[in-house]
Amino acid sequence: MTIKFGTEGWRAVMAEEFTADNVRLVTQAIAEHFKQEAQPSGKPPLTLSVGHDTRFLSDYFARVVCEVLAGNGVRSHVTDRAVPTCAVSRYVVAKGLPAGIMVTASHNPAIYNGLKVKVSYGGSATSDTVASIERRIGEHPVQRLPYDEALAAGMVKPVHMVPLYLQGIKAFIDLPLIRRANTRVLVDSMHGAGGRLIEGLLAGGRCRVETLRGDPDPLFGGQAPEPIASHLTELQAEVKRRRAAVGLANDGDADRLGIVGPDGRWLNPGQVMCVLLTHLVKSRRMSGAVVKTVSNTMMINRLADSLGLRVIEVPVGFKHVTKLMLTEDILIGGEESGGIGVKGYLPERDGVLNALLLLEAMASSKQSLAALMSGLERQYGRWWYGRRDLHLKMSQVEALFERLQRQAPETMAGQPVASVNRLDGVKLVGRDESWLLFRRSGTEPIVRIYAETPRQARLAPLLNFGVRLAGA
Repeated sequence: MTIKFGTEGWRAVMAEEFTADNVRLVTQAIAEHFKQEAQPSGKPPLTLSVGHDTRFLSDYFARVVCEVLAGNGVRSHVTDRAVPTCAVSRYVVAKGLPAGIMVTASHNPAIYNGLKVKVSYGGSATSDTVASIERRIGEHPVQRLPYDEALAAGMVKPVHMVPLYLQGIKAFIDLPLIRRANTRVLVDSMHGAGGRLIEGLLAGGRCRVETLRGDPDPLFGGQAPEPIASHLTELQAEVKRRRAAVGLANDGDADRLGIVGPDGRWLNPGQVMCVLLTHLVKSRRMSGAVVKTVSNTMMINRLADSLGLRVIEVPVGFKHVTKLMLTEDILIGGEESGGIGVKGYLPERDGVLNALLLLEAMASSKQSLAALMSGLERQYGRWWYGRRDLHLKMSQVEALFERLQRQAPETMAGQPVASVNRLDGVKLVGRDESWLLFRRSGTEPIVRIYAETPRQARLAPLLNFGVRLAGA
């Protein structure tokens, strides 16, 4: 069996591919890589941080990771409770560590688990680092020291990572400004690692925050902890019923953000990114280029153009955004899936931070979220976005992409195709800037079909055309 990392770490179904033995194999490879790359001869023992989310057995798998690190002479600082992924990233930076390992499957269904690797700058491991780890998997026997022995020997140190994480947020967000705003906010943590962090950060002011699904649940209430519209029906209903100004949702490891407006409408992450971009430029007076993944909204292009900012399009996967944030002056970068990174924080997505930054934008402008979005739509048009996830046989997947690569359609749902983008999957772009994207999921056996159009009536025909083309 070959273990491969996807767009963000390694994920697999528990008790099938994701087992304790395979976690040991992957951790052994991680230990070997960082011992070679980050521990020059004569230096003291290497130390890595280890975190975990609220998933079933995540705390156990974190101990498995620590055992293998200890067996390889690598010390570990392991979280004493479930934490957001970005807490591990912040801990790595604050403590000057070469890397951290997070046990999480992020937004995937409860039957999945996984490992993410965060490196010294607090962001995702580069493609070269991932390739080095993958090459080493199974190359040498696993070295392991039982957890209790490793603890007694001082090779494992339980730590509370949350204070450093909150310290980083407090240094970036104007929390007093948000607290002074007379705003009713609902937070949906989807039973994940975000818990009641936002509620705690904003306590003691006029801003009233209530948390839904804030308690840990390894089954996430029976649905995948992904903050998309179909998973946030309770939040949508409660925002309307309680007349809240906004609903904020985080995924399982709290690095992604979903937003519900006061009318109960789910805002796609591209729209949220536009609100944040406007705030960063007009209120914070910041500048820099804008990075968007190939599946993100055209509104970003129109907004950035009006602000005189360059737009860079990258494949899906936040590691591509991170790479640019490390090498160029990037103001903001984001994915269609709700992961957004901003200049001056970490080269990393953080759903908790971005939720607070959205509240800061509202408080700073003294406008409701509805007013902010209406202003953007008046200037740059209203965009209608949708996605379909197709569970297909591998033969169907291969046949679909072979057809698309060989000869893409000249029309899509009656709209002439003006260009074809093969940066990641196959993206058909129409003359009116409508687009339809086909791409394989990097973490699940799924083909994703995305569509966006400036005309609402065209969205369903575009998605239906994509489904028919896929043979589903």
